[in-house]
Amino acid sequence: MLKTGYTVLTAAAISAVLTGAAAGGTIEGTATYRERIAVPPDATLYVQLQDVSRADAPSVTLSAKRYALTGVPAQFELSYDDALIREGMRYVVRGSIFQGDKLLFTTDTAYPVLTNGSGNTTDLVLVKAQPAGSATLEDTNWMATGLNGAALETEKRPSLSFAKDGAFSGSGGCNRFSGQAEISGNKINFPDNMAATLMACPPPLDDVERQFFKALQGVTAYAFKGDTLVLLDSAGQPVVQLARQQ
Repeated sequence: MLKTGYTVLTAAAISAVLTGAAAGGTIEGTATYRERIAVPPDATLYVQLQDVSRADAPSVTLSAKRYALTGVPAQFELSYDDALIREGMRYVVRGSIFQGDKLLFTTDTAYPVLTNGSGNTTDLVLVKAQPAGSATLEDTNWMATGLNGAALETEKRPSLSFAKDGAFSGSGGCNRFSGQAEISGNKINFPDNMAATLMACPPPLDDVERQFFKALQGVTAYAFKGDTLVLLDSAGQPVVQLARQQ
């Protein structure tokens, strides 16, 4: 009888340890957009929990889930491993709506959760991605206001101007650059071999410029929100946010 009791207690203890090791949390929220248009057939909502703590590195996806979308606002729930979350770090939720592989809507800002006074609920408002044949980048000038979900607060900030047929130029905040981008509809790709000056930049401009050039290499699409231009990566997430300049 003692042996049997010992076996039962041991099994229960092991189960408790294993359960504790896999402790997880949940983020809940809604996703919507302001346009008064119906959700198209076969649309999907893709939601991600990302670690954006390092300004000099790409965000890291800690949890992601895709939902069949029939209407908005749509509820979502993301589960995550508690062991991945650390106080003082920055975590955000981002969302995108696709029809097949076509990006229809996306968040153009980061929605903080979990740390730094944020909770485990959030409501996402997505903006319409740039459709082919509407407003274009041609003959426009922009000033960067955000990189990888963080606001830029430096006195000198990166700028970007577009001419005809994808020609672009600008400043990383210190060095000038130029090149030819491939633009088709809302898709855009910047070349790896941009021409640029090679001046040494003082901090913090050197770090901002390095992040900006790195972010441009990951851009695959763009979206407008009024006088704001958002450059998106292949997952439909904003990596550079810019304000229109005259």
